[in-house]
Amino acid sequence: MITVQELMTPVGTQVDAGQSLIEVLAMMRRNQHSCAVVKDGDRVVGLIREKDLVAVLARVLESGSVAVGQAADVMTVNPVCVPAAASLLEALKRAQEHRQRQMPVLDEQGMLVGMITHTDMAQAYIHILERQSELVSVNRVLKAESLRDSLLNIGNRRAMEQDLEVLAAHPERRYALALLDLDWFKKYNDYYGHQAGDRALQRVSEAITRHLRQGDTLYRYGGEELLLLMLDTDLEGAWQGANRVREAVQQLGIEHAPSPLGVLTLSAGVASEAGVGVSHLIASADQALYYAKTHGHNSVVRAQVSERGKPPSS
Repeated sequence: MITVQELMTPVGTQVDAGQSLIEVLAMMRRNQHSCAVVKDGDRVVGLIREKDLVAVLARVLESGSVAVGQAADVMTVNPVCVPAAASLLEALKRAQEHRQRQMPVLDEQGMLVGMITHTDMAQAYIHILERQSELVSVNRVLKAESLRDSLLNIGNRRAMEQDLEVLAAHPERRYALALLDLDWFKKYNDYYGHQAGDRALQRVSEAITRHLRQGDTLYRYGGEELLLLMLDTDLEGAWQGANRVREAVQQLGIEHAPSPLGVLTLSAGVASEAGVGVSHLIASADQALYYAKTHGHNSVVRAQVSERGKPPSS
């Protein structure tokens, strides 16, 4: 919390109530101050501002008299003061309430210790707003990063769960899921090493992303397994979309010596059924993926969500 004490400036022009205005004006000009604090001993009794002096000048010009009075004649009596320990917000509210652009600052004993101006408070408030804006931007970036897989630069498991939760709240929205898994990828890592495996995963993720429709989203489900969320599509559309990315991965031609196919490929299981829960759909897609992995690999299998016991279809 920013306090008035942190923002105040020393009082440069202090005058007595009995001093002439000519002396007061001379001191203000010498100190380059726009106001002067009028004191009676240690007590603040008034404030002389530029507009007070302008009012005096206007009276002199109107009357044609050059006689000027004392500080007590033009000062604002008992000006609004602010405690040094007050917060910036408290000081701003007090200044706004009393329409005062300068306020004397008092310590706990009521002694004058400084001055605070509207400009001081406005600049401090602007600084706070700038810092808040920076923090909002940083938090936005951190939140986005917390939902991305750092290796593949796609949504992570947390992002997937959040998005599927939103869909679950709108059962009228049609969508499909595809679970994608790289074929014989453990053998790939054992043969080429994990760094090569990471690079291969990155290339696969980039290739899949390039072949997605607008609105489709790819997530890292776990390890080399990915989940593809396809909005506004049915089972047939999901099968076509998953087949499109399967072909894109195969066409990368990433060498995979331990694979019978010679290149890195993927298998997929797709599921889509209106009114079926997300967890049910994922389980069905996982069953279809298992079927694809045990019946030749490098294929996409449709899940049978409603008809239990019926084998999946390629």
